[in-house]
Amino acid sequence: MNDLKKIKIFKLQKFKNPKGNILRGFRKNDKYLKNSAEIYFSWINKNAIKGWKLHKKMTMNLVVPIGKVKFVFYNGKNFKTIIVGEKNYNRIFVPNNIFFAFQNLYKEKSLVVNNASIIHQKKDEILTLSLNKINYLWKI
Repeated sequence: MNDLKKIKIFKLQKFKNPKGNILRGFRKNDKYLKNSAEIYFSWINKNAIKGWKLHKKMTMNLVVPIGKVKFVFYNGKNFKTIIVGEKNYNRIFVPNNIFFAFQNLYKEKSLVVNNASIIHQKKDEILTLSLNKINYLWKI
């Protein structure tokens, strides 16, 4: 499995506008965004937890433009936790071969955006485990 130190966090720009703020998500020349193949969106309901998943080939660039989400990454030995959202607006680069799960911490549903390095494939590329298969204490 991959080293958790390879997970990177990048501060994203927010532009104030009296009619509604503008949030930058991804730029072609962003670090760790060379192979953008697909962007997909995942809503996560209040108090919900999604995971555990491990992508064998895909690298991810995760952004939460709506809400607040706690991401937990696991490499078989250690955990790394990162919280992002509207008030802590960052992009998380996640290399392949790291398990991850995520929990909505917002009062309503949150939106997770993934700019993936390859087109999403379920069969051979992704490994999915139920939440109780990795011993992590989720606080609800």
